[in-house]
Amino acid sequence: MNNLSKLEFQNSNSCATAATSSRNDKMHRYRMLIFVVISLSYVVSYFHRSSSAVVGPVLMDDLNISPTDLGFIGSMYFWAYAVACLPSGLLTDAIGARKTITFCLGIAAAGTILFAVSSSVPLLGAARSMIGFGVSSVYIAAMKIFSDWYKKNELATCSGALLAVGNVGALLSTAPLVVLIGGFGWRSTFEGLGWYTVIVAVISYILIRNSPTELGFSPVEAVAPEAMSNTEPQPSVMAALLQLLSTRNFYLLSILSFMYYGTFMGVGALWAGPYLQDVYGLSRQGAASVLMFFPIGMTVGCPLSGYLSDKVLRSRRLVLLYGSFLHLLAYIPFIFFTDQIPPLGLYCLFFYFGISGGFFVSCFACAKEIAHSAFSGTAIGTLNMLLAFGAAFYQYTLGIILNSYGRGSDGSYGHDAYKMIFITAAAGLFIGCISIYKFNEHKRI
Repeated sequence: MNNLSKLEFQNSNSCATAATSSRNDKMHRYRMLIFVVISLSYVVSYFHRSSSAVVGPVLMDDLNISPTDLGFIGSMYFWAYAVACLPSGLLTDAIGARKTITFCLGIAAAGTILFAVSSSVPLLGAARSMIGFGVSSVYIAAMKIFSDWYKKNELATCSGALLAVGNVGALLSTAPLVVLIGGFGWRSTFEGLGWYTVIVAVISYILIRNSPTELGFSPVEAVAPEAMSNTEPQPSVMAALLQLLSTRNFYLLSILSFMYYGTFMGVGALWAGPYLQDVYGLSRQGAASVLMFFPIGMTVGCPLSGYLSDKVLRSRRLVLLYGSFLHLLAYIPFIFFTDQIPPLGLYCLFFYFGISGGFFVSCFACAKEIAHSAFSGTAIGTLNMLLAFGAAFYQYTLGIILNSYGRGSDGSYGHDAYKMIFITAAAGLFIGCISIYKFNEHKRI
């Protein structure tokens, strides 16, 4: 090859490399745009699931409802969320994440506006059901999208980052929500949130794409030659679901997820607010200021757990085992010093409660890895359903326990009632710790 030919060959390679680099940069920028759009949706989801701790006492005063009624209203979000998780996973696999997110956000928006205009317990419960049903698709569809836009060793980190961003919604549901309710009333506040959700649904449909190939980009991870030559037929959705539900690993993971997520959402997202007001005599603003450290802690814990899972321990099981045990330790001061925790201690405790609670997010990557790759949406949806069942169960059950103690002469519930709530939550979480200890990480379906 003469010098001129060599130069032309080098220039050709340089141009090809530059073009590839430019396309990769464009793909990376677009996947970040998709992450931002999905985050706008997920903020709505977390706001609703955490808002009961602040708006709950307002509803009890404004509408004169009991703790059992409030537990019912709060839990309806999670019951509907749980019921919708599996259909959302199936829908995501069938029609794509983009359409699923748009349609379901529309339902959530309608439910939010209905909540804003409702005055009875049944209507408020129905509105919360619509919200839970609507937002159930967001995380499932997001994980489906991320599995196509991000590499396998980035998935848990990306999941943790999304949950951390979602906790902005939980953060907004504390002190900022108190300010909004004080300035505009709870009805106008939720009506405004409903119209925000409509806008996000429209943006999602316009900007989200299910995979890089829809925009002409190459797949993030090339398919191995042996996988391309594999002619083994894939199982049907129902066959994959039945196989998933009958697998010991998934059964153990489900127990942990039900207990882990159920207890900390039962306490942190609902009954912690009344606890701070009844036992410590804090105002709504004062209680919300303490509660704010719960989502702040989760904002740290969620991405930290993803990083530890992907880069440090390289184990989903160990992250879940250590995280659930560390979270169990948070109940020691709640149980033994229920009414004796100093102000600074309350802030620190709720911050730690959020950090250790955030470690649950590795369960999604764990579920995806033990399922057939073609049905990752179904696997994640099924696990998400069980998480929501846990939250619904504990929010309602803890409300029944609180109501059984009765109010004191000042209209509040005593520290003994809340101590029993914390004992019940800790007992459930302990069962979850045992289940993940028996989990075999290296065994797959």
